Amino acid sequence: DSMLQRPHFVAISPYDPMKYVWIVDDHKHVIHKFTNDGKTKVMTIGTYGEPGADDKHFNRPTFMDWFPDGSFVVADGYNGTRVVKFDKDGKYLTAWGQKGEAGKETRPGYFNNVHGIAVDPKTRQVFVNDRGNRRAQVFDENGKFLDMWPLKSPHWPANQPTLMVNHFIDDKGFIWVGDAPTSRILKFDFNGNFLYSWG
Repeated sequence: DSMLQRPHFVAISPYDPMKYVWIVDDHKHVIHKFTNDGKTKVMTIGTYGEPGADDKHFNRPTFMDWFPDGSFVVADGYNGTRVVKFDKDGKYLTAWGQKGEAGKETRPGYFNNVHGIAVDPKTRQVFVNDRGNRRAQVFDENGKFLDMWPLKSPHWPANQPTLMVNHFIDDKGFIWVGDAPTSRILKFDFNGNFLYSWG
């Protein structure tokens, strides 16, 4: 209908007792927040149908994740080249990242296709899927660069680019990755060392 064009991600914060439902619509450049029954739209972040890169706009956002205090980060995104952080009430706090040279970038904080994002609740580190450059970049909660690791494993063919769909951090600190070209789920430790896969 007129509300949603391409809902790319739907999620509930694991820290939210009200279990609000969040929907990222990357084609309309917005994120909607609904009551758990879906009957009431509580909030929209971004400007509907208008791409941009400021405190009121996204450019095809893709995923989001939460800190234990309810604040959250958004991967922005398919066209955007940044991470955006908001407080628990959806108020803009900060953003970081800039456009890199797709497929060749090695500089910290430069992105091409900011697709997946995951927050480690213990360290509050933010893991960002810089998919266009086949790597993950790690930041503190305010955007200070900490680390990066190329996404390599024996299960990725040498002549085939990695297309990491998204990644998640479990309660033991392991990172789980979905990889599109190989149709596999891969497990890494917190330092980016490949452990095993299936699929």
